Amino acid sequence: MPLYTLASRKPLSAAVCKEVADLVTDAHCQITGAPAEFVNVVFMHGHDLRDGNLIGVIGNVRSGGNRSEDVLKRLRQRVQTGVAAKANVAVEKVSVRLIGVPSRWVMEGGEIMPEPGAEAAWLDRAKA
Repeated sequence: MPLYTLASRKPLSAAVCKEVADLVTDAHCQITGAPAEFVNVVFMHGHDLRDGNLIGVIGNVRSGGNRSEDVLKRLRQRVQTGVAAKANVAVEKVSVRLIGVPSRWVMEGGEIMPEPGAEAAWLDRAKA
Protein backbone atom coordinates (compact mmCIF):
# COMPACT_ATOMS: atom_id res chain seq x y z
CA MET A 1 0.00 0.00 0.00
CA PRO A 2 -0.25 2.50 -1.69
CA LEU A 3 -1.42 0.92 -4.89
CA TYR A 4 -1.35 2.97 -8.08
CA THR A 5 -3.14 1.44 -11.07
CA LEU A 6 -2.30 2.99 -14.41
CA ALA A 7 -4.59 2.22 -17.36
CA SER A 8 -3.68 3.28 -20.88
CA ARG A 9 -5.35 3.02 -24.24
CA LYS A 10 -2.14 1.75 -25.87
CA PRO A 11 0.65 -0.31 -24.31
CA LEU A 12 3.56 1.58 -22.79
CA SER A 13 7.05 0.25 -23.37
CA ALA A 14 8.85 -1.53 -20.55
CA ALA A 15 11.25 1.41 -20.31
CA VAL A 16 8.39 3.92 -19.95
CA CYS A 17 6.68 1.69 -17.36
CA LYS A 18 9.91 1.63 -15.33
CA GLU A 19 10.28 5.41 -15.56
CA VAL A 20 6.64 5.94 -14.56
CA ALA A 21 6.89 3.49 -11.64
CA ASP A 22 10.02 5.28 -10.40
CA LEU A 23 8.34 8.66 -10.80
CA VAL A 24 5.20 7.59 -8.91
CA THR A 25 7.27 6.01 -6.14
CA ASP A 26 9.49 9.08 -5.78
CA ALA A 27 6.55 11.49 -5.82
CA HIS A 28 4.59 9.49 -3.28
CA CYS A 29 7.54 9.12 -0.92
CA GLN A 30 8.76 12.71 -1.20
CA ILE A 31 5.32 14.22 -0.66
CA THR A 32 3.85 11.84 1.95
CA GLY A 33 7.00 10.54 3.67
CA ALA A 34 5.99 6.90 3.15
CA PRO A 35 8.76 4.32 2.62
CA ALA A 36 9.46 3.31 -0.98
CA GLU A 37 8.89 -0.38 -0.22
CA PHE A 38 5.21 0.40 0.42
CA VAL A 39 4.55 1.74 -3.12
CA ASN A 40 3.10 -0.59 -5.76
CA VAL A 41 2.35 0.34 -9.39
CA VAL A 42 0.24 -1.82 -11.72
CA PHE A 43 0.00 -1.24 -15.48
CA MET A 44 -2.93 -2.22 -17.71
CA HIS A 45 -3.41 -1.35 -21.37
CA GLY A 46 -6.14 -1.56 -23.95
CA HIS A 47 -8.71 0.36 -21.92
CA ASP A 48 -11.18 2.91 -23.20
CA LEU A 49 -10.89 5.87 -20.88
CA ARG A 50 -13.39 8.64 -20.23
CA ASP A 51 -13.22 12.17 -21.56
CA GLY A 52 -10.67 11.33 -24.26
CA ASN A 53 -7.93 10.57 -21.73
CA LEU A 54 -5.02 8.46 -22.92
CA ILE A 55 -3.88 7.45 -19.43
CA GLY A 56 -5.82 7.13 -16.20
CA VAL A 57 -4.21 6.70 -12.79
CA ILE A 58 -6.07 5.63 -9.68
CA GLY A 59 -4.03 5.78 -6.50
CA ASN A 60 -5.25 4.07 -3.34
CA VAL A 61 -3.35 5.83 -0.56
CA ARG A 62 -3.58 5.60 3.21
CA SER A 63 -5.68 8.38 4.69
CA GLY A 64 -4.94 10.27 7.87
CA GLY A 65 -1.67 11.51 9.27
CA ASN A 66 -0.17 14.22 7.05
CA ARG A 67 -2.50 13.43 4.12
CA SER A 68 -4.19 16.83 4.00
CA GLU A 69 -6.02 18.10 0.93
CA ASP A 70 -2.97 20.21 0.07
CA VAL A 71 -0.67 17.18 0.24
CA LEU A 72 -3.02 15.13 -1.92
CA LYS A 73 -3.37 17.99 -4.41
CA ARG A 74 0.44 18.28 -4.75
CA LEU A 75 0.73 14.50 -5.14
CA ARG A 76 -2.02 14.42 -7.79
CA GLN A 77 -0.37 17.24 -9.75
CA ARG A 78 3.12 15.72 -9.55
CA VAL A 79 1.85 12.33 -10.72
CA GLN A 80 -0.19 13.87 -13.55
CA THR A 81 2.59 16.05 -14.93
CA GLY A 82 5.24 13.38 -14.42
CA VAL A 83 3.28 10.58 -16.07
CA ALA A 84 2.43 12.84 -19.00
CA ALA A 85 6.09 13.73 -19.49
CA LYS A 86 7.36 10.14 -19.18
CA ALA A 87 4.64 8.78 -21.53
CA ASN A 88 5.02 11.73 -23.93
CA VAL A 89 1.34 12.71 -23.86
CA ALA A 90 -0.35 16.03 -23.13
CA VAL A 91 -0.90 16.60 -19.41
CA GLU A 92 -4.64 17.17 -19.98
CA LYS A 93 -4.85 13.63 -21.43
CA VAL A 94 -3.78 12.10 -18.08
CA SER A 95 -6.35 11.79 -15.32
CA VAL A 96 -5.34 11.09 -11.73
CA ARG A 97 -7.68 10.16 -8.93
CA LEU A 98 -6.49 9.53 -5.39
CA ILE A 99 -8.66 7.50 -3.05
CA GLY A 100 -8.02 7.63 0.69
CA VAL A 101 -8.12 4.24 2.41
CA PRO A 102 -7.95 3.78 6.18
CA SER A 103 -4.80 1.88 7.18
CA ARG A 104 -6.82 -0.70 9.09
CA TRP A 105 -8.42 -1.81 5.80
CA VAL A 106 -5.09 -2.88 4.27
CA MET A 107 -2.66 -5.71 4.96
CA GLU A 108 0.90 -6.00 3.69
CA GLY A 109 2.83 -9.20 4.31
CA GLY A 110 0.08 -10.44 6.61
CA GLU A 111 0.17 -7.35 8.83
CA ILE A 112 -2.30 -4.47 9.09
CA MET A 113 -0.68 -1.36 7.62
CA PRO A 114 0.45 1.35 10.05
CA GLU A 115 -1.07 4.79 10.23
CA PRO A 116 0.84 7.40 8.20
CA GLY A 117 3.83 8.51 10.27
CA ALA A 118 4.10 5.19 12.18
CA GLU A 119 5.96 3.30 9.45
CA ALA A 120 9.36 2.99 11.19
CA ALA A 121 8.06 0.95 14.12
CA TRP A 122 5.96 -1.20 11.76
CA LEU A 123 8.97 -1.89 9.53
CA ASP A 124 11.11 -2.79 12.57
CA ARG A 125 8.46 -5.31 13.73
CA ALA A 126 8.13 -6.72 10.24
CA LYS A 127 11.91 -7.33 10.02
CA ALA A 128 12.01 -9.15 13.38
